[in-house]
Amino acid sequence: MRKVYKGSAINVSSRTLGEKTFAAIAAVEGLKLGPVSAKRLSSLKERNLTPAQKRAEVLRAYIGSKGR
Repeated sequence: MRKVYKGSAINVSSRTLGEKTFAAIAAVEGLKLGPVSAKRLSSLKERNLTPAQKRAEVLRAYIGSKGR
């Protein structure tokens, strides 16, 4: 039995969306990936990074571009 945290009807494991599910939701919402982001994502897939390394790369891209 999965643990459900107080105040949430959703358990922790059900909060992560797969790539296809996210793409389907984005399509319905009318969201489109920009060319720079698409290139970055394809580069991340080709390099076979761990999820933590992928998150770090994406954060670096956004933090670096906004000068925060």
